[in-house]
Amino acid sequence: MGMSDPLVIHESTHWLWKIHTNQAHLGHMVFIARRTTEGSLSDCSQEEWADLQDQIARYEEIMAQLFAPDRFNYTQFGNEWAQLHVHAFPRYRTAANWRDKTYADEQRGSAPSPEAPSTLEGEELQAFADCFRDELHARN
Repeated sequence: MGMSDPLVIHESTHWLWKIHTNQAHLGHMVFIARRTTEGSLSDCSQEEWADLQDQIARYEEIMAQLFAPDRFNYTQFGNEWAQLHVHAFPRYRTAANWRDKTYADEQRGSAPSPEAPSTLEGEELQAFADCFRDELHARN
């Protein structure tokens, strides 16, 4: 994995940002540890923790500007894929808009799992990843 994966939009020192393939929650991001580990968040070094905190803050800032979610949910499961990763789910009281379409948070007020069907697929998903990557890098 890495920047060769078209859904990976950024690499920090310790984490990769990857647009999740299911965009039922517009902006669902996965932060993936760059070192190979099947541990949990408690296994992170101080540097990894600090970097993750910085990456999450950047993510929330960009999401606030683009789509104005009213909160974020974070999960770290490792059930289907053991590599350490953290899911970021934006939650919306008011529907988000992207490319003249409205994306309502149909699960508002409940857990984001299991997720509803994705609102973006194929070329639209890739265009969303490209848009988010461009926005992130424009802010550097």
